Amino acid sequence: MMIVTILLSLSSIMVQAVRDPWTAQLSQTDLCKSSSTLMGSRSLDSSGFHKDLTTNIELGTYPSAFLIENTTSAFYLDLDQIREGLYLGLPPVFADGPVSVEESADEAPSHLVGVLCQTHHVTLPIHHRYQAAGNTPYQEACLPTPRVFVAMVTMESGGDDLEGAIRRVEEERGCRLLRAPCGVTREPTCGWEEISVTGLGEVCSTIPVGLLSDLDLVKISTYGAVLFGVVAILYTLFSNGQKTEKKTE
Repeated sequence: MMIVTILLSLSSIMVQAVRDPWTAQLSQTDLCKSSSTLMGSRSLDSSGFHKDLTTNIELGTYPSAFLIENTTSAFYLDLDQIREGLYLGLPPVFADGPVSVEESADEAPSHLVGVLCQTHHVTLPIHHRYQAAGNTPYQEACLPTPRVFVAMVTMESGGDDLEGAIRRVEEERGCRLLRAPCGVTREPTCGWEEISVTGLGEVCSTIPVGLLSDLDLVKISTYGAVLFGVVAILYTLFSNGQKTEKKTE
């Protein structure tokens, strides 16, 4: 029992270790905010449970943006799929912890996911989680408006002392910059300030769900199918056994 407890503790420490530091900074009230406003748009396209979340931001003179998406419990991002798609143009993504692709909507937690946008247009594959059965055949699930940060201190402008450059900007501005990844890896981190983007609102889609009124029928059908399968297997085993005995005789 003690060994299990130790292993669980080590596992928890390892999970915390891989979580990105920007998640803890989001609750700070002294984060730098730009007085500028950008234009943007986004959409949730494709049918069924597998969608494309497309975000467009007119960055202007800003080199990149860092989006904070809240996937809620209704959606998930397959981090392995996105990691493998980096060479196909998918943006780097940083989740606030391990993301299960198996859990249903009523079991899964929501996740904060950082998306590094190095161009004005990014598309992410995002997936619906299965919803609990309800009284209507369809349910609507929504992704809330993301928070958007733009780079103020980059690897190019910060030079060899990136952290020092970030601190100097913070002293001049009297606020704190978000420290979030500059590229495809968690380190190094650049300095980001929050900015308003007009046109980036909540996006929703409708998905089919099971009906509670069909629950008894589904249970009976499932039990019947399992029972039929067991009987078929037992009959096959018994028949083969009888044939073997006759051949030996």
